[in-house]
Amino acid sequence: MDVYEITDFLNRFIFFHPFISMGIAAGLGILVYIKPKEVLKLILIFLGICVVGYVLYYIWGATQSGFLQKDKLIHKSL
Repeated sequence: MDVYEITDFLNRFIFFHPFISMGIAAGLGILVYIKPKEVLKLILIFLGICVVGYVLYYIWGATQSGFLQKDKLIHKSL
């Protein structure tokens, strides 16, 4: 999953579920208006968790392909 797929998913969600999207946007707007510092902290924590998850996803993809090809390399050298 790359950034293009994530933005494509968000665009499709907004297009096919406009009322839910407007409700989420209105709720976030109200929260930002009432308690901006707390919402900013939550958004930054959420973005940090997303970045860490995204990096771990790519690291897992690289190591998984190495594990899958390990048997081929061991048996090929014998």
